[in-house]
Amino acid sequence: MTSRLVATAIAGLAFLFAGCGNNSSTPTAPSGALQVTTTRAILRAGETLPLTVTGPGGAPVTGGTWTTSDASVLTVSPAGIATATRAGRVTVTVTTGNASGSLALRVVPDYQGTWTGGLARPQITCSAASPAALCAPGAQTTGTLTLRVTQMGDQLTGTMVDSAEPNATIPVAGQVQSDDQLSLAGRLDTPVATPTTRIEVVTLRATQDAILGTLTGSYQWLVSRAPASGGALQADYSAQVQFRDLKK
Repeated sequence: MTSRLVATAIAGLAFLFAGCGNNSSTPTAPSGALQVTTTRAILRAGETLPLTVTGPGGAPVTGGTWTTSDASVLTVSPAGIATATRAGRVTVTVTTGNASGSLALRVVPDYQGTWTGGLARPQITCSAASPAALCAPGAQTTGTLTLRVTQMGDQLTGTMVDSAEPNATIPVAGQVQSDDQLSLAGRLDTPVATPTTRIEVVTLRATQDAILGTLTGSYQWLVSRAPASGGALQADYSAQVQFRDLKK
């Protein structure tokens, strides 16, 4: 009798443990920390970018509830699509089950587009033999600027034309600085291999007025030319340039 009771008890325990093993395979919501990632942590205002969520061990996680520390800067859709609205810094958080994860993002001003407007040259320095129109007696110190910008996050590329050298399109590149100012620089050698003319744009900095949609800033303009008789490039003229209220 005793042996039968022992056997029955062992069989019951075996069944109980087997049942526990089956329950462990039932899918459950992730617990612990989630990881939120994206291709770039800096967005241009007006840009959208998908966010990806993974759980412990790198398993993909879908669904969940998204929140943001400042919805005026950036929002996130239920599908995890971030939409940047205005410049600022924000932390997004996703929660699903007992798990959550966060990611810090930055939104920078939208500088992309073609900006045009007037400029002034408060200081011009010319070499004695400069043939530049700006260096002629009584020359106008005002002019126009056309700046074309392509932007991905805080990275900028583009071209600019200063009316002092209307036939020269200068390639420029730079980024949005930590203070949200645009910063660009560039150079054009003509011809490329053995230049007889070099035009440089040094330290172009500009700030956007988000309300008026205008661009204001300054840069240094340097022009070098080789003598007509041949030889190395020599300083021709330079100018400090200021521009105000450029518009797209």
